[in-house]
Amino acid sequence: LCTLITPIVNIRAFGIFAAFVILLDYILVMTLFCTAVVIYHNKFENQGCFKSCCCTKNGNPTEDARQALLQSGEAGVKGDRVTEFFKNKVAGFVNKSSSNRLILLTIFAAWTGFSIYNVTKLEPTKETEQLLDEDHPLQKSFSILGNQFPTADDDQGLEVHYVWGLEEIDRTGVNLLLDPKNYGKPQYVETFDYNKQCQTELLAVCEDLKTNTDYSELIKREDGVGSIKCFIEELGAFYVYETGGYNGEEVEYCAWVKSGSWKTEAWQVPPSEIATIVPKFLGEQSCIDESQSISALYSNEFGWDGKNVKYAAITAESNLLDPFSIKPESTTRGEYDQFAMIQNTLTDSNSAVSTACTGQVIMTDLSEIFIFMNNQTIYVRSAILSSFLGIGIAFGVLLLATCSFHIALFASVNIACVLVSVVGTMVLLGWSLGINESVLIGIIAGFSVDYVVHLAHAYKSAPPGDTDSRIRAAFGDMGISVLNGMITSVAASIPLFFCQLQFFSKFGTFLCMVIVFSWLFANFAFMSVLAQLKIPIRERKNKDDDDSIDDDVLGATIDGGKAIPGVKVAEEDGWSYERNPTLQDPVNVTHSMYETPTTTAMITKPSAPTNTQNMMGYNYDENDESGEISA
Repeated sequence: LCTLITPIVNIRAFGIFAAFVILLDYILVMTLFCTAVVIYHNKFENQGCFKSCCCTKNGNPTEDARQALLQSGEAGVKGDRVTEFFKNKVAGFVNKSSSNRLILLTIFAAWTGFSIYNVTKLEPTKETEQLLDEDHPLQKSFSILGNQFPTADDDQGLEVHYVWGLEEIDRTGVNLLLDPKNYGKPQYVETFDYNKQCQTELLAVCEDLKTNTDYSELIKREDGVGSIKCFIEELGAFYVYETGGYNGEEVEYCAWVKSGSWKTEAWQVPPSEIATIVPKFLGEQSCIDESQSISALYSNEFGWDGKNVKYAAITAESNLLDPFSIKPESTTRGEYDQFAMIQNTLTDSNSAVSTACTGQVIMTDLSEIFIFMNNQTIYVRSAILSSFLGIGIAFGVLLLATCSFHIALFASVNIACVLVSVVGTMVLLGWSLGINESVLIGIIAGFSVDYVVHLAHAYKSAPPGDTDSRIRAAFGDMGISVLNGMITSVAASIPLFFCQLQFFSKFGTFLCMVIVFSWLFANFAFMSVLAQLKIPIRERKNKDDDDSIDDDVLGATIDGGKAIPGVKVAEEDGWSYERNPTLQDPVNVTHSMYETPTTTAMITKPSAPTNTQNMMGYNYDENDESGEISA
């Protein structure tokens, strides 16, 4: 959900999708999976391989495991090979000596520093997002057409529009996540007045943009003048023609229009005649581009609604930018700033055109080059903010899970190292920061917290002891689970490597990198830090936890593994339960339950597992492996 901070809809949508997938996965694991396990245990476990003819082993695996645990005594049941490997070999290597840990931490620190260096070289993308892989034949054709041919003087440049009569779009109620087609409603300047003086000043702006040498590097030049699309020139000439000011015998009409001779006449269209002149004008063929009609050529510049001129625009053609390719953000930003300076000049309170037309000017392009330029900045900002936010959220989750500040802090630093490692590897792979990469960077923290939080919680929840014993217990409990999770995720990412669509291919590579780096840092960097610093875990002592339980009412005492037996009232599944102890003989029966008016306690072998039984209306808690009595 960290991706919600970005205004780019695609990034937000993917973040919401990922959040719902994880939430649904959690719900199904905690409900459907647990229910299936219970049903199997109650209905099918004793039937041995579901009564299959190819399976001869019968019995109850759960009961077999419990008996093995009871028979093992203090030694405990030996785990599988992977569990024993993590518990003895991996934990043993981390605990063995300080030099082992320092070697590991030095390697990880050197790699993290190298990754940070690579992160500094990450740049926003300089091209539109590719749909297909670079080696795909269709994508190659796109790349060749867009990048391999040199730009010619007659190639079309980016059209930048200066518009009077329009305001910013009203985006009230716009939510592209819910309605991707609703971009808002255009707003017109109610005071916009296309009068004679406004027409005069618009023509003056056209001539200034064409002839001003200050704009020679910014605006494309054609025949020594700036390439400006100015409908006023053709409309003024057409009005002079309609009012009889054109002598067709002297010069051909289009040559007369281009020469500007009509400017000596009264060319401004009176507001009272606009409704008559404009429909005729729009039906004519253009003299500036004789292959197009007036209405087609000036479809973006002349806002005619059938009765009134709603807006008027002048279009300048960029000398450097074009609508078909993407330049670096810094290059596009430089061009944008120069066009914006012209806008500021035309918007100034002393500007004659804004005063005459009673409205300020807005500047935009319809090829979305400036939008993409802004998105390049958003990609960088979103990636940085979502990363920091993700690490902050991860720290909060880790603090709640472990209730230990230093463990949560070290785990959060571990996640930050994973983040820079993944981003640094992206740079090594030649990736630039586009929409795909911004999405992926924003979810790194959420993906990389999984393994370290398991080990951190296992370390914190380990039986009381020194740091070495906690490291050993954490690896023994969670080492195999974390390894299986890593293998499963990496295996799931491999098929994505072969996808033709660029997003899926990159996502597979990203997922593999995040999982591998998360596993390595969690097992060897995070656990090495805990083992090296040996910061003790402060145990909370429950006021009800005591080595002895006294009951003055019944005269019964349970102390140090001995208790006073009473009357046996039930025996079921190997458990025996006794109430109201009154005799003074030592207890020799394993699994004996006693009850006092305020406390229920039971004595068992030290190797007995922690468990909770609900029998005969009482809750009986088995004691832990330490051999002490658990109330």
